[in-house]
Amino acid sequence: MKDLIDNGAAIKPELPPDAVVVGMNNSATQQSGITPDAIKNEAVRLSTPKYKQAQVDLSIDVPEPIPVLKHGDRVIFSRGDISVIGGRAKCGKTFLIVLLAVDFLNFSDTGKLLIVDTEMGKARAYRTTRRIHNMMGLDLHRNNERLTTLSLREHAAADRVAIFKEAIEAIRPELIFLDGVRDFVSDFNKVDEATETVGMLMRLSVEYDCHICCVLHENVSDGKLRGHVGTEIANKSETVMGVIKNDNTSTVEPKYTRCAPFDRFSFRINVDGLPEYCDMPVKSAKAEKMCEVFEMIFSKAVALSYGDLRTKVMDVESIKTSAAQNRIQEAVSAGIIVKGQSGYYLSRPIEDENTLPF
Repeated sequence: MKDLIDNGAAIKPELPPDAVVVGMNNSATQQSGITPDAIKNEAVRLSTPKYKQAQVDLSIDVPEPIPVLKHGDRVIFSRGDISVIGGRAKCGKTFLIVLLAVDFLNFSDTGKLLIVDTEMGKARAYRTTRRIHNMMGLDLHRNNERLTTLSLREHAAADRVAIFKEAIEAIRPELIFLDGVRDFVSDFNKVDEATETVGMLMRLSVEYDCHICCVLHENVSDGKLRGHVGTEIANKSETVMGVIKNDNTSTVEPKYTRCAPFDRFSFRINVDGLPEYCDMPVKSAKAEKMCEVFEMIFSKAVALSYGDLRTKVMDVESIKTSAAQNRIQEAVSAGIIVKGQSGYYLSRPIEDENTLPF
């Protein structure tokens, strides 16, 4: 660094008060707790080509990801990764967050949990937090340092992202539930916004060594996660969980998993308004028969008009018009088939039909 000359006197350029300079024992370095070795390592990192930083080095052991949450003996969430919970409206996704939150707080002795809600108002977010406290046996009127809930419904998309990042930096949670990731973008069907948002979530999960589980609605027409955001998250997630509701029971299944898939499980809301695990509902013989009929019909067609579908049901089951109409209505109510916005009927994936959906 060359000295500057001012009227024959040598002076050094001014530095920001919090600047850290290698070799300088300044107060900022001491106050921040940054060690000389950390400074040296950072200098080495910055001078290393990016492709070298990304290179897989077999001379250095890379440990397996640390589990954040398991179901039985199967890993659901790991540190440094993202996942997503999908389902139709009112299928129990928020109650599932409560259930998994309690499991995490019991699974980890010291890990912190952050719940970020962009859809519901503060009153609903308040109730969600109280449910977790209730199930954990915690004081219902005092905050717990291991659990933080944010309600961001009234904020603009850009502000939500900024608050989200600020909270992660301050709290350093091990697990994050982001209920309403589509509210982090202005248009969830824009490819560039979806790519940028999911990329940001992946970077944050690695940088802060945490797991970020997003929550997103499914399309009514085809059961897929909504928009390009949904597609991008599903492609990059460690675990994609689907929630289907049947009467008072919600069933959770592993749609896609990077590790061995966990076993399907069900939960219900008890008389106290709290989610609890329960037995898997048993599909009736009539429902099984309907699945077979419509699986056969839609094996040769992606979508059918009402008239064409009615004719095929009459042919397959050898029944009259009125009976075929009733059968179609029953199949729609059971979630075996769905009616798209265009008026055409489509089949839900058979592997999703372990219960009669809501």
